[in-house]
Amino acid sequence: MSLTKKEIFFCLLNGFLIGIANLIPGVSGGTFALILGLYDRLLNAVTSLDLQFAKAFLQLFASKLSKEARLAFQKELLRIDFYFLVLIGVGLLISVVTGARLIQFLLQVYPTPTLALFVGLILPSLAVPYKLMERHTIPDWLWLIPGIGLTIVPSLFMGDSTGSENPFIAFITGMIAISAMILPGISGSYIMLVLGEYQIVISKLTNVFALDSILFLGGFALGCLVGLILFTHLVKWLFEHHKPKTMAFLIGLILGSFYILWPFKDFSQSQSITGRKGEIKRDIQIATAKNTMPENSEVAMQAGFALIGGIALGYSLGKLEELQETDSK
Repeated sequence: MSLTKKEIFFCLLNGFLIGIANLIPGVSGGTFALILGLYDRLLNAVTSLDLQFAKAFLQLFASKLSKEARLAFQKELLRIDFYFLVLIGVGLLISVVTGARLIQFLLQVYPTPTLALFVGLILPSLAVPYKLMERHTIPDWLWLIPGIGLTIVPSLFMGDSTGSENPFIAFITGMIAISAMILPGISGSYIMLVLGEYQIVISKLTNVFALDSILFLGGFALGCLVGLILFTHLVKWLFEHHKPKTMAFLIGLILGSFYILWPFKDFSQSQSITGRKGEIKRDIQIATAKNTMPENSEVAMQAGFALIGGIALGYSLGKLEELQETDSK
């Protein structure tokens, strides 16, 4: 089954948006997938990468690409929604490679309006898991508490870790981070901040063709692949058997992320780092910087405008789902 040009465009665009979200500490790519109406489809596609697919893949080469094996493999590609996955992956890869430098610049030079923009982007996403809860009982809503705690508590105890550039550590980081990215509301980038690896990953992405970057990012990508395949099965089971509680937990994760992304922070304790050209930059640590009140009315207004812009953009992104549904009818 071939995709239309419009479907291809939306898959690439949605992958790009999910990739950008995954670069932002406190913003979840899973949340954006929910907003864009792709979450269930992504979950089903990834969990379809099972032994049945592996068997068809091996038989394809064992039969020396026979016609029968090719037809069987083509059916498997349709079953796992292969072309959808590839296009989402391409869009995500483009955004990660091109957006890393921009995100790094914005957080270093304009941290307050940038964080306010991120908060605005996330706010409309609260409606998505709320609608998917299907029931709203007190026992279900109690799962807000561990969700909020899981997002906030680590930031209260983590230090200013400088992380490690070891490819094996990158593999472990990738496994853990991608597991978080799968959950709408919890940020894989935030988890990397907790582990002290976020700045290192961003730095490697801005110089992706260097040998040390290739080794590090290769280990990270492999970890992401392993974690993705393993963790999606757990998430799918939770959605099928405990959906209201899971959605309440996810809302808690989203609410907790607002504490991390509070726009007004004290970055005076941030470390100074030297760029490749000798320039001095601030090593912004979003998750560990102390939350404060705005310094003056001008700073508050800048954050306010950025917040409104983020809300408008987040609301607009939510409308993409309706456009895609219209196209599929």
